[in-house]
Amino acid sequence: MTPSDMSYTTNQPIREALPTPTGWLVAPTREFCLFFIRDPKSVMVAPTVFTQLWYCTEEGIPTKLKNTRRLDYESAHETWNELLSNDWELVEHQINDAAA
Repeated sequence: MTPSDMSYTTNQPIREALPTPTGWLVAPTREFCLFFIRDPKSVMVAPTVFTQLWYCTEEGIPTKLKNTRRLDYESAHETWNELLSNDWELVEHQINDAAA
């Protein structure tokens, strides 16, 4: 066996990132939106997620940052699922240029 053949063996675990909640959720009252993003510095097997709570317009466009938090993987999933079950809406848009 040559050294290049030894660089990968079939008994090594395949490392894949756990799926993390990512995106914008808008409150049913349209007062707040919550942005979930995976912490790029966290490890794949135990990812952390940043959340940013924003004030937003009635259209769900974020206007002003209220706070930022870092959650472990399980807490992020729990929060994400709880908000969706409480009628928060997943939306796709970018940050308002005026707020950034």
